[in-house]
Amino acid sequence: MKATQSMITTTERGWAFGETGEVGTVGGSTRRIVAILRRHPTGAVAGLGALVFVGAVLWTTIVGGRVAAVPVRWDVPVAPELTATAPTETVYRIDPTQSSVRYSVDEVLAGVSHTAEGTTHGVAGDLLLDAARPDASRIGEIVVNVEQLTSDQSIRDERIRHDFLESTHYPEARFRARTITGLPPAITDDTDHHLRVSGDLTVKDVTRQVVLDTTARRTGGTLHIRATTTVTLADFGIGPISIVGLVRTGDQAVLTLDLVAVDVASVTFERAGIGAEQAEPATLRAGPGAPSYARTVEPVLERSCAGCHNTGRAGATVWTLDTAADASRSAAGLALVTGTGYMPPWGASGKGVALDHDLRLDRQELADIRAWAKLGGPLDVDPAAPVSPIPTDQPQPRHDQELRLTEAYQGSSARENDYRCFQLDPGLVAPATVTGYDVLADQPGLVHHAGIYRLHADRAGDIAAADDAAPGPGWPCFGDINVRRGGAGPAGGFTESDLLMGWAPGQPPTSFPEGTGLRVEPGDRFVIQIHYHMTGSPPPDRSGIALEYGREDPASYRAVTVRTYQAPAEIPCAPGENAPRCDRSVELAHLADLYGPLAPAIAEGLHTSCGTTPTAVGRLVDGVASSSCDHAVTDHAELLSVYAHMHEIGKAFRMTLNPGRPDQKILLDIPRWDFEWQYNYFFADPVPVRPGDVIRVQCSWDRALVPPDAEPHHITWAEGTNDEMCFSDLASAEPPR
Repeated sequence: MKATQSMITTTERGWAFGETGEVGTVGGSTRRIVAILRRHPTGAVAGLGALVFVGAVLWTTIVGGRVAAVPVRWDVPVAPELTATAPTETVYRIDPTQSSVRYSVDEVLAGVSHTAEGTTHGVAGDLLLDAARPDASRIGEIVVNVEQLTSDQSIRDERIRHDFLESTHYPEARFRARTITGLPPAITDDTDHHLRVSGDLTVKDVTRQVVLDTTARRTGGTLHIRATTTVTLADFGIGPISIVGLVRTGDQAVLTLDLVAVDVASVTFERAGIGAEQAEPATLRAGPGAPSYARTVEPVLERSCAGCHNTGRAGATVWTLDTAADASRSAAGLALVTGTGYMPPWGASGKGVALDHDLRLDRQELADIRAWAKLGGPLDVDPAAPVSPIPTDQPQPRHDQELRLTEAYQGSSARENDYRCFQLDPGLVAPATVTGYDVLADQPGLVHHAGIYRLHADRAGDIAAADDAAPGPGWPCFGDINVRRGGAGPAGGFTESDLLMGWAPGQPPTSFPEGTGLRVEPGDRFVIQIHYHMTGSPPPDRSGIALEYGREDPASYRAVTVRTYQAPAEIPCAPGENAPRCDRSVELAHLADLYGPLAPAIAEGLHTSCGTTPTAVGRLVDGVASSSCDHAVTDHAELLSVYAHMHEIGKAFRMTLNPGRPDQKILLDIPRWDFEWQYNYFFADPVPVRPGDVIRVQCSWDRALVPPDAEPHHITWAEGTNDEMCFSDLASAEPPR
């Protein structure tokens, strides 16, 4: 699925549902509906997998995608050579040392509008000029090395190369001319000739016809050519780019070819420098007065970046940080993604109760990185000096048991976002308590996120039925783990399952507070739902989980319980959209066809549970819809962590304990929702709750985030990425005894 997101922030439009929201009281729903509503995934999509010539995807390159970094080859491509067959014909060969191919695209970056550009000198090709019959002249195939595209942001360049142009597999773009119009009856030196060249542009496996507006001039044994064309991003399958909190681009990219071609008969290959290796930019050494990398930048990288971006870790497939030179080359990108708050990824604001392991940088750290990057990232250490993560003070759970896929799963790039579920059997013969866990991502370049569910022993047959119904290990499970009574068919009812654990790249191993844990019984099974992001030639994967078991009597631990808190989702069509599915009843019938008869029951049941109505919730204010639901606390407990989930058009999320009362506490506030990063946030200190307390869940959605190619429809609570949810989990422990 494509993730198209907006730059509209909470500051620009205000908090969609204010401080009160629409209050509903839990109650009135049947046990059946409540059981259905307890299930749900930790869904997330990776970055867009489409392309466009010379990086028209541009700023999506900073997020999504999970292809291992590969060194760039800086040599010049080889193009088919033309041969003169008559005395009046001259072959000119492109000299890459004097030539370039450039893209430019309008973008709004961190609220500032400007034009972004990137350039490659890796271009080759021949042109044949017939002096006697200029209209018989022709252009050979022009080949461009897209791996070498370089802009002012090395992070952007790496992501273009490996995730969108997929230049590891498709390093060259090609232009094949069909016609040339405007050739004069005679060629004269030092005269501009204005031509139109039409032909086929191929990038990866996509070919589109383009027309180059061209100016050509011959001076002695040299041709000077400038050619421009404009491509529409949507024509190449991606549309304009928009990333929440960072950037949005226009839908048009201008491509410019500045070519110098020399007469192959009058200059030698070596003398012209054709085929010479293009040098990679050198690392800048610090001069007097430059900010100290060692004192101000390196400590931040070691604490907040290296743990995810060192080779072999999840973030290394996006950007590899092993040495000081890696940091220096990406200085501008580091200043950008940290300055906008996009990295380190941390959606929660500072409102409400304190959260553990906050990844955000403070003002001084941001200022230090910005000052260092402004001078080009100078180094006062050996460029080869390692950047290693500082050991965390967070407790690291033991690996008492590692449960991995019994058979490696081989995915395919034909299914770029692949949701797959696998059974993990702990084989317990006695009750036990899980006191900590970690997700073991076998192929961190593929594993985008994972959710771990517990199914009780009596569901073993249903798990086996789901597994047997699909070829290969595991079974497809987009949206839910899809274990149903009577097998995996849509007619069966959903099993009641517990989402126990969630993981995303960069999330550290989890240890529950001392004396607490998740109880598991003999015969219980775990199901791990993995979202794979497949590009290129993905390797086989055998991911799994590591579990730490309490060493005391299971009865001595305070039991951790995971409870689900939700609110309805109703986002009507925007004014002027009159498609059939804009009618809510038509949309509910559509959901029943897709997911079975229970799908509409979930949407309706949430209104029953929350005391709301579709009409009251389903309103747009400046394109934004909002919803809330109040849930009554029924037990004494200590809240440990909170997990929130919406889909692609989510705008903001908030969970509040006892709203409007003197003891009100905001448990989690995410003012700028990002579908890419969905964490389990742990409270710095447990939050006690008691019967009579109220937990309010609030969500808002921005209709502007709906992908432009999506069929207009009334959006309600359902499983698909183009549907929506307002979903959250709270993990709590029994109060101290």
